[in-house]
Amino acid sequence: MTARRINDTRPMSERGLDPYATPASAVHALMRIERLPPGLPIYDPCAMTWAILDVFHAAGYRVIGADIANYGRGDLIRDFLTAPAIPDAAIITNPPFAKALEFIEKALADGTPYAAFLLRTNFLESVRRKPFFERSPPSRVWVSSRRLPMMHRLGYEGPVSTSNQSFMWAIWQAGSEDRGQLG
Repeated sequence: MTARRINDTRPMSERGLDPYATPASAVHALMRIERLPPGLPIYDPCAMTWAILDVFHAAGYRVIGADIANYGRGDLIRDFLTAPAIPDAAIITNPPFAKALEFIEKALADGTPYAAFLLRTNFLESVRRKPFFERSPPSRVWVSSRRLPMMHRLGYEGPVSTSNQSFMWAIWQAGSEDRGQLG
């Protein structure tokens, strides 16, 4: 048997679609710190097990879930990166990290009025993404002061612990005057 650390990185060939469930605590934190646009349905294009949408639905929001595969919730099966936009919906999602920039760029190109992406904070540290941030800085970035519970790939049955990763909600909001500068 080969011993591996909890946060051991597996090759992409083993990770498949890279599905990670979002902890409800991250969604509750977003709801406390953000004033979400009234009247817009919440759309999660990476809904998987509806971890984000269940929290919003319980709070009375209209929700739309989709994913590239069916994870048993009867979602719309669609590839966000190639599908037409769902107009007049707020996107709140935890995208696959390897494709997070593509998801953000697509949301902005589609004219999404409000988009919140749960990302590792090291998403900000990339020289490759710097031109994007110079063109399209987020309206707001909320860094979690507490570590989120470990997010495990769907089907993981090993030990559950806290995470050594730092996360943030990055917000892009049309018409916002909160645009910041990243150096």
